[in-house]
Amino acid sequence: MKNKTPLVLLVFIFVVCLLSGCKEDFKSSALKQHEATYPDIQKKYVYQSLIRLANVNKDPNFEKLIKDVKKIVIYLPPRNDSTYQIKALRTGLYSDGYELLIEGRAAEDMRMSLWVKEFGPRSHYLALVESVDQKLILEVDGQINIEYLMALEMADQNAFMDLIKQGF
Repeated sequence: MKNKTPLVLLVFIFVVCLLSGCKEDFKSSALKQHEATYPDIQKKYVYQSLIRLANVNKDPNFEKLIKDVKKIVIYLPPRNDSTYQIKALRTGLYSDGYELLIEGRAAEDMRMSLWVKEFGPRSHYLALVESVDQKLILEVDGQINIEYLMALEMADQNAFMDLIKQGF
C-alpha cells in the first residue's frame, strides 16, 4: 500500500489539471512585458458568438475561419495615455520566435499584422492593428483555420469595431 500512494497522488494531480484546464502558457514574454510597461492597459473579451456578428454576409468561410476560436482578447490603450506605443511589442515578437504570417495596410494608413508561434500541435496568434489614432492588440484563444483567412475581407469591420467601442 505504501508504494501506491505516489501513484494515487500523481493520478489525482493529473485529474485536477484536466478538470481545471491546466495548459501551457502561450502568452508571449513580449506581451507580458508590454502589459508590465502599460499596467493600465484595457482588456476586452470577445467571444465567438460576438465575432459571428461581424459576418453580416453569412459567409461560410468566415464561420470555418473562427470555428475553433474560443475568444479574442483585445488590448486597448490605457485611457488618456498619449505615449502608448506597440512598436516594441512588434520587435519583441520576433525575439520570442513569432513569425509574421501576414501584413497589410488598409484605408486611412492602418497597418495590420498577424503573428503566429507554434507550440507543438497548437499555435498562438497575435494581431497588431496600428493607425494614427488607434492601436490594438488582439490575442486569439483557440485556433484560426488560416486556409480561410481571406474570409476576413467579407466581414464587416465597422460592425466589429462598433462592438469594441460600445464595450460589450
